[in-house]
Amino acid sequence: MTEGTDPTQELRFDRTQEIPTEALQTQQPAPGQKDYKTGVAAVPAQRQVEQTVSFEPTLMPGQIVTSGHLKRPDVPFGVRMRQLKAGGRWSVAGAIFLLVSWGLWAASAGADSDHGTATLALFLIFVVGAGLFALSRLVGGVVLEKIMGRTRRTAWLSHAVIGIFLVVAGIQYLRSIDWVVDAWNFLRGVR
Repeated sequence: MTEGTDPTQELRFDRTQEIPTEALQTQQPAPGQKDYKTGVAAVPAQRQVEQTVSFEPTLMPGQIVTSGHLKRPDVPFGVRMRQLKAGGRWSVAGAIFLLVSWGLWAASAGADSDHGTATLALFLIFVVGAGLFALSRLVGGVVLEKIMGRTRRTAWLSHAVIGIFLVVAGIQYLRSIDWVVDAWNFLRGVR
């Protein structure tokens, strides 16, 4: 401590303390450094790298580098049609069952019924089935491709949903035919 100063002044941390700068100014340059200056950082020369590593991807001819998420390649139209056909047996089987059921219902209704309205109802069932097919493909595209990141190779699940829908519609036609209901009850042993 110096004379004449308050001892509590030197120990306080909230006051700026004087730092002697004479010792810093008298430093000599380190051996081997000819251009040493006080207050200037020495920047080492760059090292030479013996082997260079390239992180650029090698591209096949015709491929394009995109930024962000990689885009899926566009599937050609012919491939998409083949994917839509895969599983189509389910839809065809349901449609055949519906047509047979509708034919039996129209034949059992007789000549006194309105066949124009019945044909319109059959047409509307097929339109609803096509809309249901489109909806199931849309939901499958969102769930499988967007959320799960998978690619769809077939449409069999959508065709199965439509096949089941058409079979249920055909069963409703069969339930309105008296002799089919009687035969079904006889087979079940209800009567």
